[in-house]
Amino acid sequence: MIKKQYNNINDFLDDHSFENWVHQNNGTDIGFWDFWIANNPDKKELVNQAKDLVLGIPFNKNFVTKEKVSFEWKKLEAKIEAKKPTPKRKIRTLKPLSIAASILLLISFGIYFINNNAKITHKTNFGEILKIKLKDGSNVTLNANSSLSYYKNESRKVWLKGEAFFQVDKKLVTNAKFYVITDDLSVEVYGTSFNVNTKKQKTDVFLEEGSIWLKLKNGGDKKMIPGNFISYSSEKKEILENTEIVNSTVKTSWKDGSLLFENLSLVKAMKKIEETYGYSIFFNDEASKNTLITGAVPITNIDICLKAIEKSVNVVIEKKDNNLIISKK
Repeated sequence: MIKKQYNNINDFLDDHSFENWVHQNNGTDIGFWDFWIANNPDKKELVNQAKDLVLGIPFNKNFVTKEKVSFEWKKLEAKIEAKKPTPKRKIRTLKPLSIAASILLLISFGIYFINNNAKITHKTNFGEILKIKLKDGSNVTLNANSSLSYYKNESRKVWLKGEAFFQVDKKLVTNAKFYVITDDLSVEVYGTSFNVNTKKQKTDVFLEEGSIWLKLKNGGDKKMIPGNFISYSSEKKEILENTEIVNSTVKTSWKDGSLLFENLSLVKAMKKIEETYGYSIFFNDEASKNTLITGAVPITNIDICLKAIEKSVNVVIEKKDNNLIISKK
């Protein structure tokens, strides 16, 4: 973030990162502003005023200009005259102040309705992991290069692009379902822990605990039990994989900052690095591709991650622009 002084409301309103923080749209901006606010308690009132202006919640007589009131009144008067529901002389007896108040009330209700039905989106960049606490009490860990969207008053229905791990809070009183919607399917649960990955033109679902139902785009459905891994493609209209995973951390270790490989070819392992950091992967020889890797590598730092892979499988990984070039030692 660029160092900047924030001494009045306009300083906040002119900063796009502040707007992202208000709408909870960017993990980096959210982290920056949470830290800034905690370390500038004397600016809390100013921050709240600027936040209210971004959201459009507060409403007072100075919010709408006289020109806006006049414009809206002329439109209303034209409509009334066209329909002629009452004599014109009665129309002229309406007080301008009452008209202005009515217009303000209508606009205020409109702003309130839009704000309370606003769609919230959380996004992560390459190499970034974001932890989200939803309004219903559920926890979501959003992986790198991913997005999670939901409506403000309906956080138990979310749309996912990328990868996320869900710990859904069970509603014992209402027994309300929780939905995760992707391009391939929807996941229906009451309260459980599971991982969803929508990358590579398919959706992978791994159930850690509890039980869930998958509603596939081809009209079918599948019930999953703990340890079950299902991969489905709406493009191919079929289940690509349906297996049992003994070691659950193979599918969920990323949320704790590492990737666990179990006898996996290096070419497949590097695909995970590509998804996390956005690099393009190139191999200088076929032998390196088929080298098997077992173990955990950290993903919180790309340089440490690559060093760990080099040491594990005896290769050299060169970073060049946005490419990773792999060669046998």
